[in-house]
Amino acid sequence: MARATVNKAYNDGVCTVCREVRAASSFSARMGAATLDDLETVCKLAFAESSRRMEDSEYAQQMGYKLDRKISCRKPGNLRIDTECAVVIGRTLYHVSNVDYSSTEVYLYLTEVRELEDSNA
Repeated sequence: MARATVNKAYNDGVCTVCREVRAASSFSARMGAATLDDLETVCKLAFAESSRRMEDSEYAQQMGYKLDRKISCRKPGNLRIDTECAVVIGRTLYHVSNVDYSSTEVYLYLTEVRELEDSNA
């Protein structure tokens, strides 16, 4: 008997996975993104909010970051999401602190960085 596959609904929102393109300051310090113009879009993904387990929070604390949000998305094909990426949800910028891949999904562990400014201002 064939096993029925269950399609998971990614209907909690859309996130934009980005990389920073902003130049370093005059003394070579890396500057954080302040607007969407400072980010290069890698891909946009529908996501589902995932529950933060006690193990996730403990791991985050051991690794030295704060776990603000955990989301799951469909695997984005040949694109690789890593800890050098950032994620924008709404106007909030998150740093990707950890990434877990399964056969069909990617789980992103996010740390809130800041609210992005309006680039038209």
